[in-house]
Order: sequence, then C-alpha cells, then structure tokens
Amino acid sequence: MRKRLRIIIATLSLLWFSGSSRCMALTFSNEQLSYRATYKWVIIQKVAGDATMRLTQLPDSSYRAILIARTRPWADPIFSVRDTLAGRMLKGSMLPSLYDKSTHEGGAYRHDVIHYKYHDDVAYASVERYKKDKKGRITRSDSVMSARIPAVDMLSVYFYVRRLPFETMKPGTVNRSNIFSGAKIESLAVKYCGRKKVKLDGVTWDCYEIHFSFSSERMNNSSAPMKAWIRTDGTRIPIKLEGELPIGKIQVLWNNPDKK
Repeated sequence: MRKRLRIIIATLSLLWFSGSSRCMALTFSNEQLSYRATYKWVIIQKVAGDATMRLTQLPDSSYRAILIARTRPWADPIFSVRDTLAGRMLKGSMLPSLYDKSTHEGGAYRHDVIHYKYHDDVAYASVERYKKDKKGRITRSDSVMSARIPAVDMLSVYFYVRRLPFETMKPGTVNRSNIFSGAKIESLAVKYCGRKKVKLDGVTWDCYEIHFSFSSERMNNSSAPMKAWIRTDGTRIPIKLEGELPIGKIQVLWNNPDKK
C-alpha cells in the first residue's frame, strides 16, 4: 500500500508509451500544471497530497522540468512525502539528458542523479545514489545502466507520453517501453483503451484512456494495473490517474486553473 501511495503521490507521472509507436509533432511551450491526490473509500473522499509540474523551454530549445510533491498534514503520520524531481530533456524527442530526484518519504531520505548519453538506439545512464541512514550518515553508490530507447524516467515520461499518436491507435493495443527507476530498469506495459468522456470539477473532457503496469526482472508484475486519462485536444494534458489500494483507491486529479 505504501509503495502505491508513494508512486502515485510523488510522481503523478506514471504515464508512458513504447518504441513501437511514433511520436506526434507536439511541441511544448512554458507551462505549469497542478494536481491533487485524493484518497477515496466508499463515502470518504479526502485530498492526501498536492503536486506542481513546471516546464521551461531553454534558449537552446531543450527543456527544464521540475515536479514538487507534498502530502498534506493529515496524511503525514501515515506516510509523509516531500519529493522534488528535476531534469532536462532533449528538444524534439523529449528524451532525458539529466534526472535529479530528492525524496523524503516515510522518514527516509534519498537522492538520485542520472546523466544520460545516447548511441544509436541505446540510452546509457550514469547513476549516482545517495542515502542517509538514521544517524545522518550519507553513503553513495554508483552504477551504469543501459536500455533501448525510448527509455525515460519518472519525470520525462510525463512529457514523452503526451506526444504519442493515440488518435491512430486501435483500442486494445499493448505496447512496452523502459524506465530508469533508481537502481534498476523496469518494463512499462500500456494498454490503449480508446476515447472516453471524463467529468472533472463540473467539466466533461474528451480523453484517451490508458491502462498500465510496471514489471522488472525480479517480479513479473511489480505493480497492479492503473488507469490514466489524457485530453485529446492540442494540450494533451493528463487530467486523471487512478490506482486501487487494498482498501479504497487513490486518484490524482488535475486542477483546472479556469475553475477556481
């Protein structure tokens, strides 16, 4: 349960796609999006955390992104989250060139830094991992990983998925990709489920529905499938993500700035 809460609240970006699909010609301008993570069980519905995603285009046409996620005070005793994900992405492909993640989750502090290089169709990731123990001592470990592209991380995947040509895909299509997740590489499987109408804060949106799950070499299915809905218009904003918990469900909902 804690792993699911951590993934959904801290990243909000568990959306991706595979190398078998071409990206559409969607370009990004500067933007700031905010989300709320809501716990829902029967008649109980309570906001557990908040996150802000900011994207800035740099002079060389590459991008800088930052995601800040925080649990609300009532949820802190259950599992406190104070996470910051920052990174840079290449122009055009939105593939990552730098990933910097600082997490304070459940009293534990970790800091990961990944530098990417590309050769042919392979991404090479140089990983630095810092961990603080209960006595405040920090240890460092280094590793090098590689994966076929597109290979993304928990930040760049949020933007990469929005460029994919869902409008040409058939419902039921399943695709796979790779994602760098700390000390390991996970496989990402996504099922495109077609277009759906989604009502959020009194507004109905035409969306692409996606079901997805993670797996690694050690586990055939390291996460139960989750669902996401992405607007079909030119913004391609993900407006909703939903995951089941042992008791209830967690929903990550977009805060529409026009509905204040």
